[in-house]
Amino acid sequence: MENSVYVREGSQGLGIGRALLGALVDAARAAGHHSMIAGIESGNAPSVRLHRRFGFTEVGTVPEAGLKFGRWFDLTLMRLALEG
Repeated sequence: MENSVYVREGSQGLGIGRALLGALVDAARAAGHHSMIAGIESGNAPSVRLHRRFGFTEVGTVPEAGLKFGRWFDLTLMRLALEG
């Protein structure tokens, strides 16, 4: 399964992302999912750090995966094993 967590600008750094991601991971485990995947814009260091704190590991990068604000962005793929 894939997760997405978005925290409104100005509300970051208050533990909201940690609470949301924690609830998603707990729910995915309870539902019996095998793994969780996160696709993160590669320059989004706070999101990459948040996912690392939960045990996600980087499994790859998709170069120039999306065009935003007239610029191409890479996508970092991260995975968390939910079983075992």
